[in-house]
Amino acid sequence: MVGVLGVVVVTVADSVVGMDPIVALIGQLMFTLLACQTQLLLAYRRYSAQRRRAAARILFQDSVSTVAWTRSRIRRRQRFQHWFLLAQMEEPRQHWVYPRSTDWWENIVLVHWDDRRWMRRFRMSKRTFIDLVEALRPRLQRQNTSLRSAISVERRVAVAIWWLASGTSYQVASDLFGIGKSTVASAVVEFCLAVEVELLSKTVSFGRAIGQIMDGFRRMGFPHCVGAIDGTHIPICAPGGRPDQYGNRKNYSSILLQGTVDHRGRFVDAEVGWSGKNHDAFVFAHSAFCVAMDSGSLIPGNPFMVVDGVRIPPVVIADGAYPMRRWLMKPYGRTATTQAQKMFDTRLSRARNVVECCFGRLKARWRCLSHRLQVREHNVIAVVTACVVLHNLCESRGHPITGRGAAPETILVSHGEGQELTTHHRHLAEGKVVRDALAKYMGLDSTS
Repeated sequence: MVGVLGVVVVTVADSVVGMDPIVALIGQLMFTLLACQTQLLLAYRRYSAQRRRAAARILFQDSVSTVAWTRSRIRRRQRFQHWFLLAQMEEPRQHWVYPRSTDWWENIVLVHWDDRRWMRRFRMSKRTFIDLVEALRPRLQRQNTSLRSAISVERRVAVAIWWLASGTSYQVASDLFGIGKSTVASAVVEFCLAVEVELLSKTVSFGRAIGQIMDGFRRMGFPHCVGAIDGTHIPICAPGGRPDQYGNRKNYSSILLQGTVDHRGRFVDAEVGWSGKNHDAFVFAHSAFCVAMDSGSLIPGNPFMVVDGVRIPPVVIADGAYPMRRWLMKPYGRTATTQAQKMFDTRLSRARNVVECCFGRLKARWRCLSHRLQVREHNVIAVVTACVVLHNLCESRGHPITGRGAAPETILVSHGEGQELTTHHRHLAEGKVVRDALAKYMGLDSTS
């Protein structure tokens, strides 16, 4: 249309003869502008067509990829539904309870084993085992159901004691006693909790034998003593995500067992649960035993002995890692200069050896304490406490340790533990006065 208008203008301009040259120039300019506009319109049409073709191509490709993604999503959903249906399909059970053999326990151990074999495998005689079963029966008895019969209390106690004494895996105990591995784990924890609730207060205490304990330590050379205290590490598995919470200076995870024993090596107090990274003195200062001894309410009657005007309460002996107290005696060590002080250290070391031997017998009798306990963190205290109670039970019945035992572990003094512990000046002064009086009394007793 623009071209036609330009031709008409040129024709009119040429047909007018004698027209003003200015009018002719204007006509030429109009023709040039119309021609340029025509070229621009054609170029725009070509550009628009290319854009439409490119957009169509991109849209086609996107539609193809969208379809492919949708199809793959549908296939994944179908596979998931298929797997879910397969998981919901119940396979026919061959057995409601997997058949296991109990012949070894019922027909060999209970029938043919004598006390020597019972002592070697269960660390106690059959009579002691039966008494223990009867004491724990109210807490461990389970009812039979229409689906299965309950495991007897005798077998539950036997599998727990076997695991504590041998330190073997749950799978080995499962094969021997004919019960599932998870049932073995549950039986061990339930047994330990029952022992802690029923027998701890009856077995681990001073009782009325304070006079006998003092006489026993007096025969060892240390008068007016009611116990020896020390600590030992019990290896445990590092809690998940917190490997350093229970790490000790020996580069493994452990908890501390602080034990106070009498002259025969039986526990009269046990503190369990502190992290192995803590110092012995820190555990001692925060223990219930320390608080009770400070108040004088733990020893029945709290008898005193007077030496040169100094009232000496019932004392407990310890090594150099513990803080001095009026009732807690530790050696002079390098500060010993007189003959009486050196004799005091010698007798204290001889009498304190009973607690180290006690820890050795404890770990030799219950082998689960010699390596990392394979129980959860919140069950460790119950297992260790049960071992302490059973140790006292076996010691009171006179059961020896058969086989090769573990060497006792001595806790050495370590001043670089990261926790600076200070002793109150009053406790230190009172402890030194009592220690000097005892050293003088021992020196006079040896000369007489």
